[in-house]
Amino acid sequence: METQRFSVLLKLIAHPERLAILLSLLNGDGSIHELAQTLNLPPSAVSNHLNKLRSEGVVDYTRYHRVLEYRLISTEAATILRTLRKLQGQTAQPA
Repeated sequence: METQRFSVLLKLIAHPERLAILLSLLNGDGSIHELAQTLNLPPSAVSNHLNKLRSEGVVDYTRYHRVLEYRLISTEAATILRTLRKLQGQTAQPA
């Protein structure tokens, strides 16, 4: 069911730390260490979030020796994230 898949995706994105990770990956690939430094999060937390995102098919990685480079692979998530970024740039206007 399509609504179930979208609901799972929105729940994944709704977590503040996962949202920050995904927005960072929207800019380009990153390792756990790079994402942890950029977002000022513990590497273990970033790793746990990336594992959850990977298990749901939102991100994937490429192994370069001992380093895993994560990338955003979900087009639906990328569309939502771009929309959020666009909304973030707009100023609130009264209705």
